[in-house]
Amino acid sequence: MTTKVKVVLTVFSTVAVLSLLVWQRKLFPRPIERLLDKLRLWWLGVARKIGHIQTAIILTIFYFTGIAATALISRCMRHDFLRLKGETAWHPRKKKKDTLETLMRQF
Repeated sequence: MTTKVKVVLTVFSTVAVLSLLVWQRKLFPRPIERLLDKLRLWWLGVARKIGHIQTAIILTIFYFTGIAATALISRCMRHDFLRLKGETAWHPRKKKKDTLETLMRQF
């Protein structure tokens, strides 16, 4: 068994045992229940920090694999998705004489 597997099994079994203890904490005497509550609050803080780090890592991976790759491919193919160069989507308005009917129906 490799060291990585041993570490993973140790962490997993520790978390499982602590989860069972916290789940069954009402069966314990008051001092142990308070200790388990402190342990639970500590674990929630650690889990929140792990979640923030994990979110940053996942979003970074998504950015560099999805968005940056698309930008590089489109730049290499010289594709302009926003049509910033060349013709615009604006069309000149034909001048009409303003009458009462056209002023009432502006759309």
